[in-house]
Amino acid sequence: MAHLLGAEGLHLEFPTKTVFDSVSLGVNAGDRIGIVGRNGDGKSTLLALLSGRLTPDAGRVTIRNGVTIGSRAQDDVFD
Repeated sequence: MAHLLGAEGLHLEFPTKTVFDSVSLGVNAGDRIGIVGRNGDGKSTLLALLSGRLTPDAGRVTIRNGVTIGSRAQDDVFD
């Protein structure tokens, strides 16, 4: 299985809360994953980190060449 996406030692902190501390994960071709948690636990923030829309305070995200990540925003944006 080819490694498509990875994260090593992700750390993200907001002024009132540490969202992630030393989070590591890997996604290989053919993997099926789910992200489950309570409201406010950081599910959308994790996806934003993995897709590059948000930069971690520490750690790194790696994406294999040719892999694209798409996601839908939680909030609507109207003109």
